[in-house]
Amino acid sequence: MGGQYICGVDIGGTWIRVGICTYDLKEENILRKTAKTPKDHQLAISEKVCELLNELLIENGVGKHQLMGIGLASAGPFDMEKGEIFNNANLGFKIIPLKEPIRDKFPRIPIYLINDCNAAVLGVHYFEAEEEEADNLVYITISTGIGGGVICNGRLLLGKEGNAAEVGHGLVEPKSQIKCNCGAYGCWEVYSSGTGVRKRAQTELNEGVLKGNKLLKLVKNDPTKITAKEVFKAARKGDDSSKKIVEDCIFYTKVGFGLVNNFYDCVTIYVGGAMMNDSDVILPPIQKAFEDNPIIFTINKPPKIKKTRLGEDVGLCGALSLVKYKYEKHRIVF
Repeated sequence: MGGQYICGVDIGGTWIRVGICTYDLKEENILRKTAKTPKDHQLAISEKVCELLNELLIENGVGKHQLMGIGLASAGPFDMEKGEIFNNANLGFKIIPLKEPIRDKFPRIPIYLINDCNAAVLGVHYFEAEEEEADNLVYITISTGIGGGVICNGRLLLGKEGNAAEVGHGLVEPKSQIKCNCGAYGCWEVYSSGTGVRKRAQTELNEGVLKGNKLLKLVKNDPTKITAKEVFKAARKGDDSSKKIVEDCIFYTKVGFGLVNNFYDCVTIYVGGAMMNDSDVILPPIQKAFEDNPIIFTINKPPKIKKTRLGEDVGLCGALSLVKYKYEKHRIVF
């Protein structure tokens, strides 16, 4: 297997990550390239994936014939039969072809599609989960959106079309007037994702609901420049408006984690995504709530809650793991 490689691709709302690795899948052997996710036309994403993969192969002297497979992880939902993304809230188009445009450039190479968070939980499983966690494990990303991946009783849960565990679109506030990008109201994503935090801050400032003086100072009085990063920074500085948005972000994440544990009865929830740049603010109150008085949020025994050490590479690691597990006919994906 020394001359053979596997490829992993992670397509997110903000970044595309492409990696190749020798079949042994040692973390130190993963070679990577990253680019901003293009959204100017429906084939832009598949074209960028092919471009990055070609660059990796050429720069490292690897031939296409040495590729054993491509693991293609993306924010969903997926139409697995057509190899397309449909109804995605954050990628710019409702229908995005992936499998066929990439197969045209890389013929005869097996391509395995998977939801990005289902991939991520495989990455956690392969690279960092402890033995007692591995069979009942959840990964949740809190980033541009919120998504989940679940391993239950040693099997990756996929659902009828590979879109199981779309936890970010779970209803956490039935009376909410805040509309999610998916079209529904009161999704977890509108309160706790990076997009949700940004939009709430901008909307409430524009409507005069909140003042946010310290937040506005950070963006030089231009609300269009607000991101979740500035909201958390302003909250740390004592900005009352930002503190309220951060408190809501944390509270609804408690609700979301509780629902996840009720549904999947997991040993551990691993958390990743760009919002974990402020994990020192977000995670401690959640961990404390699940340790001290979990019954408020979950009826099952509470899970451990951990931040993944794989960081931004968790989805890429999962896409690579998928190819390896497919070749080995690992029970987790069969």
